[in-house]
Amino acid sequence: MEKSTDHAMNTVLNMLPAGLRAAVGSAVSLNTAEELRFRVSRPVQIVTPTGEEILRDAVFTAENARELMEKLCRHSVYAREDELRRGFLTVEGGARVGVAGRPVTDGNGIIRLTDVSCFNIRITREAVGCAEGVMAYLTERGRPVSALIAAPPAGGKTTLLRDVARCFSNGVSADPVKVCLADERGELAGCVGGAPSFDVGDRTDVMELAPKAEAIRIFIRTMSPDVIVTDEIGGEDDASALEDASRSGVAVIASAHASSPDELMGRKALEAVMKTGVFRRVLMLKRNGSVLRISPIKL
Repeated sequence: MEKSTDHAMNTVLNMLPAGLRAAVGSAVSLNTAEELRFRVSRPVQIVTPTGEEILRDAVFTAENARELMEKLCRHSVYAREDELRRGFLTVEGGARVGVAGRPVTDGNGIIRLTDVSCFNIRITREAVGCAEGVMAYLTERGRPVSALIAAPPAGGKTTLLRDVARCFSNGVSADPVKVCLADERGELAGCVGGAPSFDVGDRTDVMELAPKAEAIRIFIRTMSPDVIVTDEIGGEDDASALEDASRSGVAVIASAHASSPDELMGRKALEAVMKTGVFRRVLMLKRNGSVLRISPIKL
């Protein structure tokens, strides 16, 4: 298991209630675990690239849920309400925790989440070198070109983007350039105390937990990037920020949820983004177990 994965897994295990920690820690599939799923009154589920394991003797309780929530929020749920409202938390080491429960709403949408009863802990893995085979497709004459990486959820987008940033930043299969990482969910760099847990390159500046559209505009004004890397774009504000980058001569490598070219072009949330014409290249990712297939597609 990679060093960064060890760190993420150890962080997660240390947050689990004591009664569950031993059961999860001794699970035979732990080294390949991609998701740890906890639901009140249900046994723990461990998801791997090839299937799942149900821990029938490890039932998650309401008390477990309250204890886990306190640890995830560092004993201040209020301080992390903004993240909770969007349905996730990011913990030290880059692991992302999806949460579900009872929302409190007003006329404008969800204002906070209460009685959280379901947790999906996604274990972040670093795959140094996984992007090297596609760098020629992301460059022209050694310089980055704007490209979109599409895949369904848990399809490998974040892992590939992280290594793309490293390759551009360190001059692997391309000229070294200044990279800015707009890490809205804290998964790409996995910063701890402001320092990345993952290898995102020597010439990479990171802004974490800020709306990506705002981060992109700040980078353009203040950091003179050659390329901006960001995850899961969509909507009109992101589209506008992409156009700002393009007008400034900055390439953007980004990702989006889609399981096919037709879905990519037809998703309402991506309509404004695709209409910008910013992206000159598109890669579609498909997973078969632990094997990741990367295919260029035509717009």
